[in-house]
Amino acid sequence: MPAKAKKGIIHSVKDLLVSIKLTIPLLIILSIVCLIGTLIPQNESPEHYLKLYRESTYNILATTGCLDLFHSWWFLLVMGIFTVNLIACSLNRLPGVWRLIFHGKTILDEHFLQGLSCVKKFTLKKFSPDQETRFAHIISDYLKKPTVIRQPGEWNLFSESGHYTRLGFYLTHLGLVIIIAGAVCGILGFQGYLQITEGQTSDSFILKNSNAIKHLDFSIRCDRFEVTYYGDSQMPKDYKSDLTVIENGKEVLQKTIEVNDPLIYRGIYFYQSSYGAVPDESGNVLIRVTHKNSGKQEELNLKAGSSTRIAGTAYEIRLDQFLSDFSMDSQGKPFNRSSKLNNPAAHLTVLNQGKEEYSTWVFAKFPDFHKNEAQQFDFSFVNFSPKMYTGLQVTRDPGVWVVWAGCLFLVLGTYVAFFTSHRRIWLRIEEKGGEFKAVLAGSTNKNHAQFNRDFETLFKSIK
Repeated sequence: MPAKAKKGIIHSVKDLLVSIKLTIPLLIILSIVCLIGTLIPQNESPEHYLKLYRESTYNILATTGCLDLFHSWWFLLVMGIFTVNLIACSLNRLPGVWRLIFHGKTILDEHFLQGLSCVKKFTLKKFSPDQETRFAHIISDYLKKPTVIRQPGEWNLFSESGHYTRLGFYLTHLGLVIIIAGAVCGILGFQGYLQITEGQTSDSFILKNSNAIKHLDFSIRCDRFEVTYYGDSQMPKDYKSDLTVIENGKEVLQKTIEVNDPLIYRGIYFYQSSYGAVPDESGNVLIRVTHKNSGKQEELNLKAGSSTRIAGTAYEIRLDQFLSDFSMDSQGKPFNRSSKLNNPAAHLTVLNQGKEEYSTWVFAKFPDFHKNEAQQFDFSFVNFSPKMYTGLQVTRDPGVWVVWAGCLFLVLGTYVAFFTSHRRIWLRIEEKGGEFKAVLAGSTNKNHAQFNRDFETLFKSIK
């Protein structure tokens, strides 16, 4: 490729990167992506998506990365181009802004004067060092103490404030770049779910996206779980867990966590996410058995998956399943609707000399439901003291502090850019023909209406 053509291509690419014509399409694409990411649930299980969409639709969404938009390669590519465009535009404007900050005009000339909107000309009969001091004092009341530049037959007073405020947009741009960098760093983190029963310890959890098991370098123990409800309802008012971090066999940290108040250890956040009940492994599902013929009753502790003999008979009872919130699907199959104790139920099987004779469901809140007069036994709940488990969301995001730093720069830059301004005042006095010709001029880069009012007041004070 000829050197001239190569140079032309480089120049065209440079012009594109510093052009607003590139920024606008990128912002439109990012806005559309955010809209899609809001409408389509992100990072859910395949089963969840297949309930919402047809299989063909699910395959299209999965292939295009729409189910994990903000980690897809093409979204990261768009963000990368936007970041380069933002940096290039900022650097392209920096030399001009830098000259305004550090090398701005301190002496008025006629050419520069024509570009200023606030200009007042007047004549002084005399001008003395005392008047120079008085003018400097008046100007310093509005801005800062002016710089006095004396030349033969000419005096120039220059004052400015807020010249660094022209960097406000650069702080904003820097904040955006840092936030994007923090979001990219977040890809190196992980998110998952951990379920721990009271008194138990775990050192692994399930990753959200892949359902793979990830092991921790330490263990988490749930010492106690507590849930409170509103009145007699099943609506939880608050739930919290007492957690202990164990590392190398030693307890290194203890904390009671609640919703939005996580335990943090080694940069990993453990959020209170959910809770539920499980039968006690020691077998504390207590069932009362009533012999219909004799009316005799006895209470049996049943253990899930094992059978217990009814005294004085050849019959045994086996606890097959326990559901904390019994419900049935459209096909009549029982399932656990939630982990809360809304409708506890136990599925029992009666065995006669080791052979299954019949099965039945026993409900804690509806003791007479599902009874059969043809059966020789009646069953009812006596007590169920479940062990509670706590569901923890496990998150590690190494970019979170980077994002917070970016937000700080963004807020600071926005404040500087919109609520401060670079104000400049010039006063030039020339001696011509025994008179002193004076020119008062001023400029600001923002809030022009207020500056014009202040300029008029300053002019009246000086004149």
